Amino acid sequence: MAMLTILLLLSAAFALGDIIGHGPVKPCRSGWTEYESHCFMFIKTARTWAEAERHCISLGANLASVHSSEEAQFLQGVVFSETGEFTPTWIGGFEDPKEILEKGRLWFWSDGSKFDYQNWNQGEPNNSGGREPCIVMNFGGEQGWNDLECGNVLPSVCVVETFD
Repeated sequence: MAMLTILLLLSAAFALGDIIGHGPVKPCRSGWTEYESHCFMFIKTARTWAEAERHCISLGANLASVHSSEEAQFLQGVVFSETGEFTPTWIGGFEDPKEILEKGRLWFWSDGSKFDYQNWNQGEPNNSGGREPCIVMNFGGEQGWNDLECGNVLPSVCVVETFD
C-alpha cells in the first residue's frame, strides 16, 4: 500500500510539473539576477543611454523594461545591492522623437515590450529644455523615474529572458 501511495504521489508531481512548468527552468547565467522569467544585470560602467543599450545588446539583452511596481522595487534592490545606494540608472524607456514634435509624449521600451507601467517622480516627465527622451530610475529624493537627456553617462540595468 505504501509503495502505491508513493507511486501515485510521484505521478501527480510529474503531471503537475508538466502542467505548470512546460519543461525545465532556464536559469540565469552567473552575474545575472532572476526575477520571474527574466534575468537582470546591473552594469556599473557609466555610459550614455545609447551606449548602454548597445552594451546590453552585445550581451544578448536590452536595457531593462519595467512592468509592475514589484518589478520596479526588485530593480531598485539590484542596484542598491551593487552600489549601497539608490544610484540613478538607465533603463530601457525612450520616447518617439516624432511624437514630441507632433502630439505629445509617447514612450517605448527598447526590448519592444508594451509600455504598460510608469513610476515617474512628481512633476515628471517634464522634458526640461525640450530634450529629455530617455528614462532614468532612482532619480531624486523620490527615487522614481525621470526623463533625462540621453547623453548623460550613468550605470544601467540590462534584461533578457531566462537563458537556455
